[in-house]
Amino acid sequence: MKNFSALAALALSVAVSATAQTTCQYVTLATTGFYGALVNYPVQTNQVITIVGYDWFGRPGVYGYLPNGAATVMTPYYSTVVTSSLTTQIFTGLTNILVENFAYGTGDAAPSATFKIETPAVTTVISNYVPADAIVIPASATGSVQIILESSPDLVNWTAANPGTYGASAGTNRFFRVRAAVN
Repeated sequence: MKNFSALAALALSVAVSATAQTTCQYVTLATTGFYGALVNYPVQTNQVITIVGYDWFGRPGVYGYLPNGAATVMTPYYSTVVTSSLTTQIFTGLTNILVENFAYGTGDAAPSATFKIETPAVTTVISNYVPADAIVIPASATGSVQIILESSPDLVNWTAANPGTYGASAGTNRFFRVRAAVN
């Protein structure tokens, strides 16, 4: 059996690049003129959301919702005094955007926020990062490869191990590694 680590190391050093284009759209969410009015807009977790416009006069509440249901405040500020400017705010991992009307009145104010929503092409989602301790069998490899799990008490002497449940060893550490070998 030949050690496969050199080929795995080569695979770790090659970065994946993609030329597919990211799609981009601008969406303005405006509430009705009534206090407490809401506008929901569903998004995908892989989309990159940037606030590019905000109604400073109407001061809407702007929230992003995560897959677990938790909300994050996307509003550039949360104050009754307009003292700050809009700074670039970028979000990803959201499933929904909500804009809420906090302006009092019955029809005059329709607060809004504008978002740039970028959707990466499927090929750009491929990461060029492979963890240093990952075993990679490159698509260009030929022949069969055996994946071997080993255990050691001292990081020097390694013996074959099986996947499963292991108990603690009194007074001795137990280290594990995975390696690949070409058959």
